[in-house]
Amino acid sequence: MSGESIGSFDELLAHLDGLSEAAWSAEVDPRLARQLAAIRHRLVRIQAYMTGESSPGFPPPTPRRKTVQDAKDVADQFGGLADAARVSGLSSTLTHYLHNARMRFTYAQRGQEYRLANREAPEENRTGWLAWDGRKEEVTVLDTSAFGVSLRCSNPPEPDQIVELHLSDPGGRNRTFLCLVIHHKPDGKDHRVGLEIFTTKL
Repeated sequence: MSGESIGSFDELLAHLDGLSEAAWSAEVDPRLARQLAAIRHRLVRIQAYMTGESSPGFPPPTPRRKTVQDAKDVADQFGGLADAARVSGLSSTLTHYLHNARMRFTYAQRGQEYRLANREAPEENRTGWLAWDGRKEEVTVLDTSAFGVSLRCSNPPEPDQIVELHLSDPGGRNRTFLCLVIHHKPDGKDHRVGLEIFTTKL
């Protein structure tokens, strides 16, 4: 999207929807199109959380028509979209999420196993708690990175739920992170939960 600009959240969605439609129509790995759809859904969830809107981006904007040649072209155009959003005046929370999503998308397009940052095992038995929709759940931290956290808990939130993660760092300082639930799966009698951090709450 060289030379194009993004002036609003709806314009961001219009470009993303156009790219998603082009990816579905082209002979590329359908997992890339599904990943674009997941990114769109999560952007809407973040925007709703930040603005208090019940349905941001609804009704859906008219997609900006695009064509793609191959999987690399899809990744390159998504990278251009992320770059345009970064200088658009949109919330830095949204553009930070897009930056992380771009990194994941590029590695997925290349068919590589990836981690956005080195995972670190925390000190043994480090605990914290999650809060969402008036609920509160104690968690055990399994590993962390600059971008995400893996937890174990008994009653996990559903994927795409926005949660507050409350932790104490080794120095005893309390920190709160806003996160998207990416997945959860059974882990013995509990569940293992993967979170993507999209901002730190002051």
